[in-house]
Amino acid sequence: MKLKKTIGPSIVIALLVLLYIPTGHWLFDSWLSNPYYTHGFLIPAVSGFIIWRKRRELILAKPLNIGVVVLAVGALIYIMGSLQDIRSLTAFSFLIVLSGLILYFYGTKAMRSLAFPLAFLVFMIPPPFLDKWGFYLQFTSLHSSATLLDWMGFSVTTNGTEIALSGATFTIGIPCSGMNTLIALLALSAVFTYILSGPIYKRAILFVIAFPIAILANILRIVSIILVAHYYNAKFATGFFHDISSPLFFLIAFLFIVLLSRLLGCKVVIGTPEK
Repeated sequence: MKLKKTIGPSIVIALLVLLYIPTGHWLFDSWLSNPYYTHGFLIPAVSGFIIWRKRRELILAKPLNIGVVVLAVGALIYIMGSLQDIRSLTAFSFLIVLSGLILYFYGTKAMRSLAFPLAFLVFMIPPPFLDKWGFYLQFTSLHSSATLLDWMGFSVTTNGTEIALSGATFTIGIPCSGMNTLIALLALSAVFTYILSGPIYKRAILFVIAFPIAILANILRIVSIILVAHYYNAKFATGFFHDISSPLFFLIAFLFIVLLSRLLGCKVVIGTPEK
């Protein structure tokens, strides 16, 4: 009887794998080529690990018709994405389809339990407007850095994507926009707030505040590179320090979020692994 109950979900999963193979190839290529999504390989691994820990909660229940409706919505989004050749839309449809299947086969209790690992998969999908966001972040980072240097008493000018200080010119390109820091910090903050205990509104605050913290961290990174070049050595600043400053300020930003969680009274709670 147990074997018969698992045949339905197994067949559906097999069909989904075949249907989403092109989308999977696109995601894999994006993680390899898109500098903002090199963390993409980790996202399904983290979600898979959380689902594995909750595997005992996946008990086949009475089919819910609402699951069919959600599945139909996901299928419609998949069709729209395929017709318009928007791969990010077809990838997003996978999350909707998967949610519909969980509702239909396992019920609302399992859906509530798996809501986070399913939603977390959003961080593996590069959105189509990513380049536009990168441009705005580049503009924000450049002018905010120049303003901060001006407040510190330095005479700076900006021209296009360049900041000039004491005869030296620094180009703030798209890779320095801070987009990679923003996306990675949001993903890490999502996992961090998930394992915290505390009121949901406090954990939501921590996640939302990761946005400005990531942007501020990148601004401070740019300013630090310019100051190291000004006071020490330009080659060192744009070489070794430029490379090491990215993970350094990312770590500082995350530690600041951890500090805020303590101030808000939230503590990390990790359940005992299932045996």
